[in-house]
Amino acid sequence: MYLENLKSDFYEFITGKRICLIVHFDIDSICTCKILQSLLRYKQISYTLSVVQGVNDLKNVYRENAEQVKYYVLINCGGTIDLVDVLEPEEDVVIFVLDSHRPTDLCNIYSNGQIRLLWTAEDDLDVPEFQEIFCEDESDDEESSEDESEGRVAKRRRLGEEAIMKRRERRLWEAKREKIVFEYSQFTYYAKASALMMFDLAWKLNRDDKDLLWYTIIALTEQMIYEKIENTQYVLETGNLQAHATRLLNRTSDTDNTTSLKITFENDLKLVLYRHWSIEASLKYSTYTACKLRLWSLKGDKRLHELLADMGFPLVQSRQNYLSMDLQLRQEFPSAIAKLSEKYGLTDIEYTTFTMSYGYRNKYCAADVVYGMMTILECSPKTKKCEECFQTALDCLSRSHKNLLNAAIEKAKGITVSLFKTVQAALDMKRIISAGPFIYYIVQEGGLDWYLFTHQHILSLLAQFIIRAYVVMTRNRNASSLPLIISAPKDIEKGTCIVMGIPPLCENSPKNFFGKAFEQAAQRTNSDAVCDYFDTAYFDIPVKDRTRFLDALTALLS
Repeated sequence: MYLENLKSDFYEFITGKRICLIVHFDIDSICTCKILQSLLRYKQISYTLSVVQGVNDLKNVYRENAEQVKYYVLINCGGTIDLVDVLEPEEDVVIFVLDSHRPTDLCNIYSNGQIRLLWTAEDDLDVPEFQEIFCEDESDDEESSEDESEGRVAKRRRLGEEAIMKRRERRLWEAKREKIVFEYSQFTYYAKASALMMFDLAWKLNRDDKDLLWYTIIALTEQMIYEKIENTQYVLETGNLQAHATRLLNRTSDTDNTTSLKITFENDLKLVLYRHWSIEASLKYSTYTACKLRLWSLKGDKRLHELLADMGFPLVQSRQNYLSMDLQLRQEFPSAIAKLSEKYGLTDIEYTTFTMSYGYRNKYCAADVVYGMMTILECSPKTKKCEECFQTALDCLSRSHKNLLNAAIEKAKGITVSLFKTVQAALDMKRIISAGPFIYYIVQEGGLDWYLFTHQHILSLLAQFIIRAYVVMTRNRNASSLPLIISAPKDIEKGTCIVMGIPPLCENSPKNFFGKAFEQAAQRTNSDAVCDYFDTAYFDIPVKDRTRFLDALTALLS
């Protein structure tokens, strides 16, 4: 069921109770958790924090806490599965869910109060009516009793006409229900970031500040970078956050102006980490400019140097760290590239975003923080448990731990270079294959930095890069209408790989149909495919079944 008033039905309800906070392993969840923690501290609400990466983790965490805790808050996990069926909670257990994954499971929506959703019905699209999904009459019981008696007295009497009609109506209703449920659940997509909902609650409680606003901005920026939401939705939300930034401009908890936080709404460039890198490297390895200028080729490299020359930037300056460049060149850089954008086909290189600054030298764009946090979550040593990575990412949001963020940003540069080189190798060796209804690319074990792509979000960035590079380079006129399937090794010892799909470039909507397609392909091939992710566009399958799995998908989508 949906909660109408989060202040009274959620925040005041959990005051004085012990809760278990179960948080998904991603950036939006970390930002939401950080905001919620500040609200819980204010009311001195005791809580246990657990981190989950999939459905099995969620089950284990629930089992571990079931005896001590009766109230649970789930962040970005659980909304898309039938929680009562999966967790089998006692009747007095209450589970609050704040999840941006869609579609929401219908049993959660129509729960009698045990499952409480922290968003409104307007945030879910095309939800079927209760009577279309759940049968309210008692025909089930009648039929079952008839079925039981039928075995015993089949020789003595036949079913009456009324019973036959009831069964026929039941079958028709079930067929219609199956169709409605399929249409509702066939696409997976993302709704508003959970941090936005939590910040809205903090604002209504008059507990918001600039730090909480900055966490919300990072969560929204993460959705934009990973293309989880449409650009129009991003623009609308940034407009709302700009209003909050203006409102909070003169409110500060800092007494010293040199350390006070300033959040600025401004135009920025679609260049990865350029404030912490050299201009030449950022231009070369950013997905946007690499695809527009085809920088993986010698011709593209030459074009990049022409662009720098046209802007009046000497190579010596362009190869220096951005902060070490000549001050005048640094100030002119955004306007210089904007002037030449039409000539080089970079017309939409600018986008609106937020930057955060404090002190004299600390300035970060929201995208910089996203890349840094992604690196902490997905590129930490294997010896580090996911709970440790989560806690480090949580800490790096605090200004007192800027060294953690700076170290992560340095590491993120290496990931960006690896993404570029992987795409370059895929194009040179013609490994992006057209299978008819889709294109696919397989990351080979033992290839350049192949182990990076066992993680969801880095694999997602690679997929976005590859599909754009393919559309630019191929002679296939229908390339922009083809979706992409990408696969990478997952667990070498178990012989499994991760498979994910993204929609074609021609579709502006990030709605993804691969969740249902993967499910059907797995059934057709009888493979041991497992979807333990909350986003069903990702599947784990045995490497030995991958070829048959792709063949089944080709037949399914043709």
